[in-house]
Amino acid sequence: MEIGEKAEQLLKLELCDHCLGRQFAQLGHGLENHTRGKIVKKYGSELKEQHFNERPDSNIGGECGVCNGVFDEVGRYTDMVANSLERYQLETFLLGVRPPVDLIEKEEEIWEEYGVEFTEPIKTELSRLIGKKLEEVTELNVNFERPDIMAVIDMREGKDRVELQVNSILFYGRYNKYSRELPQTEWPCSDCSGSGCDSCDWTGQQYKGSVQEIIQRPFIEQSKGIDAKFHGAGREDIDVECHGKRPFVVEIREPLVRNLDLEKICQEINKDDRVEVFDLKETHHDKPAEVKQLEADKSYRAWIEIEDLEKADLDALKNLEGVVDQRTPSRVEHRRADKVRKREVRKVDWTIEEDLLVLDVQAESGTYIKELISSDEGRTNPSVAGLIGQSSACVQLDVTGFHIPGDDE
Repeated sequence: MEIGEKAEQLLKLELCDHCLGRQFAQLGHGLENHTRGKIVKKYGSELKEQHFNERPDSNIGGECGVCNGVFDEVGRYTDMVANSLERYQLETFLLGVRPPVDLIEKEEEIWEEYGVEFTEPIKTELSRLIGKKLEEVTELNVNFERPDIMAVIDMREGKDRVELQVNSILFYGRYNKYSRELPQTEWPCSDCSGSGCDSCDWTGQQYKGSVQEIIQRPFIEQSKGIDAKFHGAGREDIDVECHGKRPFVVEIREPLVRNLDLEKICQEINKDDRVEVFDLKETHHDKPAEVKQLEADKSYRAWIEIEDLEKADLDALKNLEGVVDQRTPSRVEHRRADKVRKREVRKVDWTIEEDLLVLDVQAESGTYIKELISSDEGRTNPSVAGLIGQSSACVQLDVTGFHIPGDDE
C-alpha cells in the first residue's frame, strides 16, 4: 500500500495527531509522531515521504478512540515519576510504560487492517515523551544500558502507579584479615539456622562478626541501602590470617545515596583491628564475576609441626615445586565433587623458627595448602609429610600475597 493511500484510509478513522502519526513513525528524522500526524492531515492522499522533512507547529496531546486521551496526561505521569524519584540520589534513569490493555488491542486492530510498516507501538511513544519531559523536570539523563534507576508507569486497569527498580552500586577494594576467629562471610548458627537462639546469643550467627559484616556495614549506613552482597576472590579459612590484600566487591542494593565518601568508609572499617581495607573505588556491575573468577597465584606462610624435626630431610622439600595431584580434601568432600585436581607449586622456601618448620609457598590458584603439608592420608601428592616421611601438621597459616596479572603490588 502506498503511503498516500494508507494516509487516505487512516484519515477516515478520525485519529488524533499522535495515533495517526504513529502509523508513519519510521518516516522522517527528528520528528515526534504528533508532528507527523499534522503532516499526514495536511497532505492526505497526496502524502509523499519527502513531506516528512517539514516542521509544522504541533503540540503534545489530543484524544481519539485509540488512545482515549492518554497523551493529555503526559505532564501528570511525568510528575508522578518525578515525585517517586525525589528520595533517591540519581544521575541517570530509564523509563518504561505499561499502557492500558484496551489501548494496545485497539492499536493492534489498526495494524491488522492497515499493516505495521513504518509504525511504532504506543508504549514506545509514551515512554519517549514522558522520558523527555522527565529529563527537563529533573535534570537527570536517560541511560539505556545501566541507569541508576528504572521507573515503570503501570497504567493498566486504572492502577496509575510507578514501580521502581533501583540498580545496585558496587565498590571494589582489597582486604587483610588479622583474626583467626573470623569467617569471611556471614555464617548462620548451626543450631538455629540463623533465626536466633541461646547458643548464638540471639544473633543468628555462628561467629561474632565476619569480614563481610565489618566491611559492608558502613557502606549500608552511608548509602541507606536495604542490604549488601559480598563478593570475594576466593576465601581463607576462619583460622587463617590474610596479609595479601584479597580482592573483593561489595554490592549495595537499592541505595538512596549513591555518591559515597569512600575515605570515611575506609576509616570506619579500619577501626576494627580484625580487618583492614585498601584502595576502595566504585566499580562496574561486571566486576563481581571478574573477581570471583580471578585465577591468581597466592603466597602463603605456614608454621608446621614435624614429628621429629631434627631427623627430617628438609632438602627434600624442593621436590614440592612442580605439579601436585590433589584429590578433593576429606574436610570438604561433603560439599565438593570428589576428583583429582592438578595444581602447580611455583616456589618453596623454608626456615626453622623455635621448634617449627616455617614454609613459604607460592602456588597456583586453587591449591589446598593444608593438604599440601599433611598429605591428607595420601590424597595430595607430593606433600611435606610424604617427602620427609614424617607426620606434618599445619598449626598456623597466613595468606601473604596475591599475584594478580598486571598488578604491580
